[in-house]
Amino acid sequence: MGNKFKQYISSDLRVRLTMIQIFILASFILFSGLTIYQTACSLVGEMNGITRSVQNGFHVDLLAYFWLISAGAIIIGGFIYLRVTQSMLKPIQQMKGSVRKIRDGRYPEPISVDGEKDDIGQLVQHFNDLNQKLQMNEELRNRMLSDMSHEIRTPLSNLRGYLEALQKGVIQGDPAIYQSLFEETQRITDLLSQIDWIREWDGSSHDTMISPDMVEARELIDHVVKLYELEFQQKGIILQVDVEPAEIFVDQRGMQQVLTNLLSNALSYYSGNGAVEVKGERNENDYTIYVKGPGQSIPNEQLEKIFERFYRVDTSRSRDTGGSGLGLAISKEIVDRHKGSIEVESDGSIHKFIVYLPNALSQS
Repeated sequence: MGNKFKQYISSDLRVRLTMIQIFILASFILFSGLTIYQTACSLVGEMNGITRSVQNGFHVDLLAYFWLISAGAIIIGGFIYLRVTQSMLKPIQQMKGSVRKIRDGRYPEPISVDGEKDDIGQLVQHFNDLNQKLQMNEELRNRMLSDMSHEIRTPLSNLRGYLEALQKGVIQGDPAIYQSLFEETQRITDLLSQIDWIREWDGSSHDTMISPDMVEARELIDHVVKLYELEFQQKGIILQVDVEPAEIFVDQRGMQQVLTNLLSNALSYYSGNGAVEVKGERNENDYTIYVKGPGQSIPNEQLEKIFERFYRVDTSRSRDTGGSGLGLAISKEIVDRHKGSIEVESDGSIHKFIVYLPNALSQS
């Protein structure tokens, strides 16, 4: 019984704080009361005309009142402090239960707190934010695993179908079949490469991968454009490039990937008539790059979602073009790491992807 009581006291913060407060309160009351009692007794003893029996009766009555008032003050003070402590530490007790649920793989409801400006309120708010972030990460992870499984399964199923047909003699091998097999394997390779880019540029390793250096913007953009010139010519798409020279402080490899993703999307999802424009503009405090061209229709309510991982405006058409829904998500991760931003403007058929690189210009 004694061990259980000691364990209860040591494990319950409210009880420990209450007992400490009662001890401090009792010590203060007893010290003050005894001081007053001794002073009163001394004063009465110095008075003339008071008999010894009267003094003794006064001492006894005063001591009785002292113990009665002290006991009452300690009990009332301890009760009030216990209630106040319970109210203040209630969020802490709820957090303890919530942490236990998280440890067991469950996500609790947010903890409500009256005052959000005190230390406990701020602690609870930070805990709620952390809990929400963990839930979002878990949902994102599950969705990514599901999407990755689906994305890889589709080309693998196609490969298996072709190979089984070739093995059983249902179809004969020819350049068209081999080209289809190559395209399916390329889709898997591209998907895995993009997943590696997502992992490398993910926000969880925010300070580890970026290596900015002074880079000539025109050379950077022209290098990526030359990689796609032939493909644009083969599809009969005009590619217009207008880049202002400037020294920008960026991670060259990362920004090349951003431009590669934007030009790849402009080529893959090209629809309609008109040229694809690539432009770089030097402003007072930043450098702006945009890729503009006609493409498949994007509803206004979906514009903010296109930078989410594995998100597609049109699932079937994206699969036909080989898109994985990772390119824009990768681009956003990289631009965010440069303290910049990426956004899209669209009138429904003409889309303009804009990259802002603040404070990226050379001071020279």
